[in-house]
Amino acid sequence: MTFNDEFAADLRQSVAPAGVITNALRWDILNDWVRYLNSDQLPDKTAEMSYLWGFIKVDFGGDALRCLWNKHQSSYAMFAEIVWLLHREFSEGAGADHHPLFAGLPPIPADVLYRKIASASAVAWRGMSEEQMFERLSKAPQDYAAMR
Repeated sequence: MTFNDEFAADLRQSVAPAGVITNALRWDILNDWVRYLNSDQLPDKTAEMSYLWGFIKVDFGGDALRCLWNKHQSSYAMFAEIVWLLHREFSEGAGADHHPLFAGLPPIPADVLYRKIASASAVAWRGMSEEQMFERLSKAPQDYAAMR
């Protein structure tokens, strides 16, 4: 399953709706996570190098990631909300409450989720280093919780 973003292709990245960005990233991450879990190439799914080469370093979501980082610049609250939602669904296991495709999937450790987004973002958006992106992603859920 892939996200069809043709209807939003003419939107400027800085004005893309947060819901569109969240959905695009959600399905790309979910697809990569399921592929990783079902792959026979890396049998120990909890090993750090397994996460790195089987999940984190798989590129995804170029346009959605550029939109995410544009939100970081134009509306930090929206950026933080998107990251909080992804963290909640993937790392805290709340995704199964919203969609049956999440049912039975183990959560993605938060640092692995943030590293994946930062790794792919470093290719899609050159405004910061991968490490700076990781730091901002790691901080965003707490920032959003404080804003609520």
